[in-house]
Amino acid sequence: MQKLKLYIAETEDFSKSVIQKLQQVFEIINANNKSLKTIFEEVDIFWFRLGYEIDDSVLSTSSKCKYIVTPVTGIDHINENLCNELGVKVICLRGEEDFLKQIRATAEHTMALTLALIRNIVPAVGHTHKGQWQRDKFRGTELYNKKVSIIGYGRLGQITSEYFNTFGCFVGFYDIVDKEYPAYITMYNNLKDAVKNADIISIHLPFNESTHKLLGKEFFEWLKSTSIIINTSRGGVMDEKYLLEALQMNKIKGAALDVLNGEPNVHQNHLIEYARHNNNLIITPHIGGNTYESFEKTEQFVADKLIKSVFPYV
Repeated sequence: MQKLKLYIAETEDFSKSVIQKLQQVFEIINANNKSLKTIFEEVDIFWFRLGYEIDDSVLSTSSKCKYIVTPVTGIDHINENLCNELGVKVICLRGEEDFLKQIRATAEHTMALTLALIRNIVPAVGHTHKGQWQRDKFRGTELYNKKVSIIGYGRLGQITSEYFNTFGCFVGFYDIVDKEYPAYITMYNNLKDAVKNADIISIHLPFNESTHKLLGKEFFEWLKSTSIIINTSRGGVMDEKYLLEALQMNKIKGAALDVLNGEPNVHQNHLIEYARHNNNLIITPHIGGNTYESFEKTEQFVADKLIKSVFPYV
């Protein structure tokens, strides 16, 4: 029987053992010089990370592809309704809670962004690169005894709360779903109470219709002028124009983002322009889960999930 054709769109640092596993059951093809639309017309399986947006500009009734594989939890970069209409199955990490408990890279990056922001790491490094050594210009703030509010107490929210607790912070959370939580955490019944007295607000929301621009004008009006925001979830949960306004008018002290609305097409994003000239905004290019360990684990997991989906009786 002829093997199904599989194309891997982003191969850098791809697990060699996973490649070997996939080659046993699929024909991995090279289509690097072809358009994305053409690739979808020629392959059965399309594997990618976050580097593309899958919509009706590349996926249509003329597409041969029946499986889209992406080893991530949030799939807002894929038009899921279109996939359903065309009979394309999306294989991802959404809902794989037991497996995902061991994937902690994004929570670690949340802590890295927080510390980088409150300790002025980015401007301090730039300062020394210029051969200068004026330490008093970069006096920072400690995490110890700070009030932290976790918005979205799912897997990553829970892991991040553990990390903040280890640093000696007072941790609280808000979530629309009732959750069990340890004694050291405070649960808030509404978003306003969760953030109005917080020094640090860490965002861990899924992106969907109910969370789209959930953090908008009213949200920023609730915050203290000394608060900072960390967002490693999805850019679409925040109305970026109000974040920019809050930074420009000193309504908040700062922000650190690993996600932006419309990524990866961000060359005209006003937040990036602001960050070029101001030290109270840090932006990284969605690298929260981008570690060698997490790539290896997630690629192994979704490869097994793909094989079981294609060959359910093997």
